[in-house]
Amino acid sequence: MSIFVFSDSQEKIDSSFKFLLISRTARSIAIGFVTLSFSLYLNALGYGLVFIGLLVLLVVLFNMGTSVVLGSLGDRIGYSRALIVAEALPLVGLVGFALSTNIYIIEISAMLAGITGSAGGMRGVFSPGTTAFVASNWSNEIDRVSRLSKMTVVGSLASIVAGLVLVTHGYLTPVFGAEGTFRLLFGVSFFVLLISFLSLFFLKERKRPKKTTKVMKRESTFYTLRMSLPNMINGSAIGIVTPLLPLWFELRYHISTSYVGEIFTLAYAATALGSFISGRYLNSAHIRAISVSSIARFLQGFLYIVIALVPVLPVAYSLYAIRMGVAGVGTPMRSAISVRGVGNEDYGTASSMQGVATRASQTTSGLSGYLMDLYLASPLLIGGALQVVGSIVYYRVIRDWEKSHDFSNGSGQA
Repeated sequence: MSIFVFSDSQEKIDSSFKFLLISRTARSIAIGFVTLSFSLYLNALGYGLVFIGLLVLLVVLFNMGTSVVLGSLGDRIGYSRALIVAEALPLVGLVGFALSTNIYIIEISAMLAGITGSAGGMRGVFSPGTTAFVASNWSNEIDRVSRLSKMTVVGSLASIVAGLVLVTHGYLTPVFGAEGTFRLLFGVSFFVLLISFLSLFFLKERKRPKKTTKVMKRESTFYTLRMSLPNMINGSAIGIVTPLLPLWFELRYHISTSYVGEIFTLAYAATALGSFISGRYLNSAHIRAISVSSIARFLQGFLYIVIALVPVLPVAYSLYAIRMGVAGVGTPMRSAISVRGVGNEDYGTASSMQGVATRASQTTSGLSGYLMDLYLASPLLIGGALQVVGSIVYYRVIRDWEKSHDFSNGSGQA
């Protein structure tokens, strides 16, 4: 198993990729359900919107630190090992969710589980070290996008199960009560996540190059800083909109928890379709990844604005499904682009630092509850507008880098 191995052949690395797919499948079911349920669970316990938003803010701050530590650790000991460490934390967190309704235990559990960002189909695919692991083992960008696309497809399909698990909440509530049902399902999620944890021990990877700097090489640092601005803008949008989005649907349209699960189940299916299209039909030397990923992000923001103004539920959740399908198209390419200008000894630190830029800006989650309390549609209107702006900034900064490096999309090497 990779925890005892310093280097593996490319054939073994390619073969072990199936274990990463197994891991991401199980992880997407478990983390997808918990992320979907977090705001709904706290609402069921009687906590208000502003308080829930502040709790999410604390989770974001905690995960900024763990992201940096785990990314830097992967550069030194190997990304498969860093993935194992990263997976151990949410396992502990799910135990806390299942066993206690104490708000302090719940908050600590949320920090360990990493309940931040979007309750979307790709939530369970990426943990600290994932992008770095793929970048390290497959140097060609088209190959990287292909692997990342497969991961997002299986993760999104698995998240459909997460949505269906939430749907069962309505059927189990008469037996266990609303709070008890959530805790029961958190316990089930623990055992599913355990499958992900164990699968990671079978990963193989290339021998890590010797770390020659304490943090990152100069060129890796500059590229990371270049990526940080659009990441911060997009992270601000994510922080405002997505942590409380399941609760937003519940309050906006006066629907049940089970109905929320159905909405996100449809969205997850759309994400899987989008990711499949990205890897199968758009991942080509003849198509610029930056154009596809920028347009996808622009449409994601625009559709949030439209959804905020739609009074009819079927139209709103159909538009949300389309939005998540578009997200599935753009994410594999953006993940590959994020390490395009990074040296191979810095993948973990660079991807984590970019993640920190996103998570730092997600501290806007502290405003999400307040904004929803003030005017229910405002988080989607503001977050959508920010994502539109972020897409334009993202295109400009990456396109300028491509021009200065005469980058060929089809033959991109790290």
